[in-house]
Amino acid sequence: MSEFSILIVDDDKNHRSGMMTLLEEEGFKVDSAQNGREGIEKLEQNIYDLILTDYKMNEMDGMKFLRHITSNYPSMKVIMITGFGSIEHAVEAMQHGAINYITKPVKPQRLIKTIHSVLQNEEGELSQEKIEEQLKKHYHFHKMLGQTQVMQQVYRKIKEVAPTDISVLIVGESGTGKELVANAIHDLSPRKKGPFVAVNTGAIPRELIASELFGHLKGAFTGAISDKKGKFEEADGGTLFLDEISTMDQRVQVSLLRVLETQVIERVGSNRSIKVDVRTIAATNENPDDLIHKDRFREDLYYRLNVFTIELPPLRERKADIAYLTDYYRRVFNLELSKNITGFDSNVMEALKKYPWPGNVRELRNIILRAVLTAENDKPIRLSYLPKNIIKPDMGGPNITFKPGTSLSEVEKTMIIQTLKAVNGNKLKAAKILGISRRSLYNKLEEYRIPEDEI
Repeated sequence: MSEFSILIVDDDKNHRSGMMTLLEEEGFKVDSAQNGREGIEKLEQNIYDLILTDYKMNEMDGMKFLRHITSNYPSMKVIMITGFGSIEHAVEAMQHGAINYITKPVKPQRLIKTIHSVLQNEEGELSQEKIEEQLKKHYHFHKMLGQTQVMQQVYRKIKEVAPTDISVLIVGESGTGKELVANAIHDLSPRKKGPFVAVNTGAIPRELIASELFGHLKGAFTGAISDKKGKFEEADGGTLFLDEISTMDQRVQVSLLRVLETQVIERVGSNRSIKVDVRTIAATNENPDDLIHKDRFREDLYYRLNVFTIELPPLRERKADIAYLTDYYRRVFNLELSKNITGFDSNVMEALKKYPWPGNVRELRNIILRAVLTAENDKPIRLSYLPKNIIKPDMGGPNITFKPGTSLSEVEKTMIIQTLKAVNGNKLKAAKILGISRRSLYNKLEEYRIPEDEI
């Protein structure tokens, strides 16, 4: 199943219109812009598999547009088209990232053949795995989605701090992608070949957090039946990501501060020092200054961690990314669920842009997953497929959603069953779509007592 979209950028209205008609007749999804600046605006809102751009245009010419694409969307395929063809132009275009070069007047058969050669592999139609691989290249920065200015600033900060070895504090609401940022810093650092160990300190009982971080000896406390390495030892030579750092007990915060300063740990129940080489990245979804004021976070630990801060914007502050994000997730879930949901009704996008998104990108992803799961194949997502809390009273239209009062556990159970049905019971694939591990999925099946014959 393929769904290729093409952006045509040309200031000649007749030429632009003619190419759109030709490509639409070939089954492509086609969009257009009349110059490079308008093309950039389109790129900030949509995902395209290929761009056809004219060389000479008003406002912003094709070469400036191509350089912008190469800098900001390095995986994007571009074909340069011009009536002012020359060897020099061709060489310049290819040097700046164009994958091919065609002169006007464009012969329809040559254009179609060139496009197919760019979008298809040697065996003809791309496999689902290849399409998914190409689609994921639209993660423009280490699996993070977002093209707005505030996200570009986040990317720049990551690139600035990654080559160093200093501590980083990531501040952002739940669902904004704090672990993705930590992963990106690790992947771009000299430690990238070392381990990346992530710990959600808020999910660990307070009495066990020291053991989890620093390890313990057999018999150190009830239940310590053997020696155990802590997360710092596991991350030796790599990066340790401590999420929800503010949930730590004050005594553990003191121990953590000492480890950060000395790079030496002691397992619980031991007085032997162990040298470690770990870069620490911490994250919190609360305002650090408020936590210090409430005596929930040590000021000296905050200043030790806060050598470099990256603040992640909530989705409501980068709503220009919503159309891009929803289109991306629609296409991903189309592939993973073997469906062909064609797009979104206009009132759906209106609703999504008005919603405040308290759960941020994670919430958006789950809503699009649910919509793709329940939507009718070969048709766009309608307003009725959105949760009731997103639909405003003045938007009208029918609504298919959970009844008021439905528990979160029942919602989760239903989503698990629907996903498993959509992938014919493939638990590995279902776990991937739901964003959880396969073990977690098995635990949920056992917890909710979901029988095999129900999926």
